[in-house]
Amino acid sequence: MHIGVLETGRPAPQLVAAHGDYVDMVTRLFAGESDIRFSRYWLQEEPLPALEACDAYVITGSRCSVLDEAPWMLALEDFLRRAQAARRRVIGICFGHQILAKALGGRVEKAAAGWRLGLNSYALYGAPDWLNGAKVLRINAIHQDQVVVAPEGARKFATGVDCPVAALAYDDWAVSVQAHPEFTMEFERSLLTTLRGVTLSEGLADQALATLDAPGAQTDSADIAKGFAAFLRKGQRAD
Repeated sequence: MHIGVLETGRPAPQLVAAHGDYVDMVTRLFAGESDIRFSRYWLQEEPLPALEACDAYVITGSRCSVLDEAPWMLALEDFLRRAQAARRRVIGICFGHQILAKALGGRVEKAAAGWRLGLNSYALYGAPDWLNGAKVLRINAIHQDQVVVAPEGARKFATGVDCPVAALAYDDWAVSVQAHPEFTMEFERSLLTTLRGVTLSEGLADQALATLDAPGAQTDSADIAKGFAAFLRKGQRAD
């Protein structure tokens, strides 16, 4: 299986040096899947690939806001509408979750409650079968924007505190999540520490960091990765 990673943003250089960039994190998320290979496409400076270039696509997170509607973002929205028409499978993460919803008629806004940060728990209901009956997912998060109205035909299957549209399923061709299953606990800690007192107030950053230190704190990223891979393989069999 050939996955194109649509790179929409990059961490600060010091974070890349220690943890890799978002494409590296996505490829590590799927590290246990030996039949998957990846290509990267840096959308802020490079053209989008031909839709048929890859079997499926993953859209990364970004510090950019989909509300800015930069030319490369509008081109990505058009790409996603064509992916829907062609049933080319897509996974959206954070920014990817938002721009997929926006491209298909949903609405994205700044969250009224402000930043969502740290390790968050999301309640699942009617989750896709590739999540194997899970009821809760624990995932690291960092975002201000979020989907507030899902596109017509998209099915919400996860919700979190102050994040009512935390995951969406689009029939059998796309799935998206607001949080970051590709973020390890170590990266989330480094990211929050880097932003503390700069982008984030010290108090807000400290509250988020405390979620990483709570007893039993860990992510369900490995389970999500297996689910994502099963979703993509199911699509291949359908093709």
